[in-house]
Amino acid sequence: MQPCVSIVVVTWNSRDCVLNMLDSLRTISYRNVHVIVVDNASTDDSLTVIRQHPLQVILLENRENLGGSGGFNAGIKYALKELDQDYIWLLDNDAEVSVDTLESMIRVMERDHSIGIVGSCVLSPEDHDLIVEAGGRIDINKGVWMPHRRYERYEHSSGKGLVEDVDYVPACSALIRTEAFQRIGLLDERFFLHWDDIDFCVRMRRSGMRVVTALDAKVYHGAEKGYSSVTLYYDFRNALLFFSKHFHGVGFIRVAIAILKKYMSSYGYLWLLGKRRSASYLLSGLKHFMSGRYGRASVTPADLLQDSSRSALICTERPTEFKRVVVFAVGSFETVVATVLAIRATSPGCRIVVAAASDRIAAYRIPGVDDLFGYNLSCDGMARKLATAAKFLFGGYDAGVTAGSVFMVPYSFLIRRNFEYHVAEESFSRIGVSRRSLWKIPASMLAGWLMLAWYILPVLVVARSNYCTRKSQ
Repeated sequence: MQPCVSIVVVTWNSRDCVLNMLDSLRTISYRNVHVIVVDNASTDDSLTVIRQHPLQVILLENRENLGGSGGFNAGIKYALKELDQDYIWLLDNDAEVSVDTLESMIRVMERDHSIGIVGSCVLSPEDHDLIVEAGGRIDINKGVWMPHRRYERYEHSSGKGLVEDVDYVPACSALIRTEAFQRIGLLDERFFLHWDDIDFCVRMRRSGMRVVTALDAKVYHGAEKGYSSVTLYYDFRNALLFFSKHFHGVGFIRVAIAILKKYMSSYGYLWLLGKRRSASYLLSGLKHFMSGRYGRASVTPADLLQDSSRSALICTERPTEFKRVVVFAVGSFETVVATVLAIRATSPGCRIVVAAASDRIAAYRIPGVDDLFGYNLSCDGMARKLATAAKFLFGGYDAGVTAGSVFMVPYSFLIRRNFEYHVAEESFSRIGVSRRSLWKIPASMLAGWLMLAWYILPVLVVARSNYCTRKSQ
């Protein structure tokens, strides 16, 4: 008899995404399943369309938005209490599964009972031969996670039955043995978003159960979602929470310095750029960590919008003037594509180069782009950064266009004039980023070091308390 699986999908104001997910679940070959959809108090018509969908689902309605961790926990609790199953499959509402995704994961689990959780190989929805991630690693020296097999070609791994041990697998598609919940508990709802699945997997590995990714278990899920003030908040606060839970002593001091230096420099950078709302969210993330205030950030719907630079000007220069443009890809994949199309439509003869972080650059091999330029602000040494700066400075670019409005890549200061593209308004605006304002970069780095010195001791005190609390549980 087939093992029984409960599939848990969490949704919040994502009508089209959850419908696509339910459509893809109708096609799976594995049949012994219960589908649980947890709605996090959506205000659109998600509930209506879920009830009308031909796939039979168990619909749980939360009275408030409990985030990814709280939403998944609601579905897990129901499954453990009301259903008799062997596995629970966590799925993001914007993922799309293949016919044999679940079947492939079940085979891995049934062959090796030391495995507590198996994740899918996540492929790009735009390019089905491009791996977004196959689990990932944790870098304690930098305080970041690193996707495994990031943007490798899937054809080299497909059909080989590869199963690899990793530090974590993303909750966008993760099959969990039910006995694991009795051993380590549920997701930590303090995270709300980001780092919660990583924390769960680290606890899994420390309990003696393996965390693996199955390369044959395909799921399509985009990674280029861009940034907002709120995601910055969760990334910063939850990175400190995660490492304070699992590391102590010299190990935590090292990673705390790396995290604080990075985010406090970003705070100074955003503040100097006039992006005061984004900067305030970063500082709030730090203060909330120190005061033990976790869970959902207190925001209004307007706060979810990316704030615009105070130095932005109405663009009086027509894009047709562009001859050679570098597009800085800091927004979502859709934003970058829209920006490229807008430039190409108004300047057909323009040469467009997309610049992005090295581990993301492969995603932008898209129509309309003439060349790609990768960089790594976190890992490149000074010599490499200077060489990259020289390429921007002497690359003959007459303009830089930022696709996304929270971050301005430091290299954009080396371009003579810079613009933002606003997708909703389908318009460009001139921004006050140029060689004349280059001083803001070293100033923000200095601010980062000063704020690091100010906050490091309070952070260490809170971290010690978090670690001791975990050890006593």
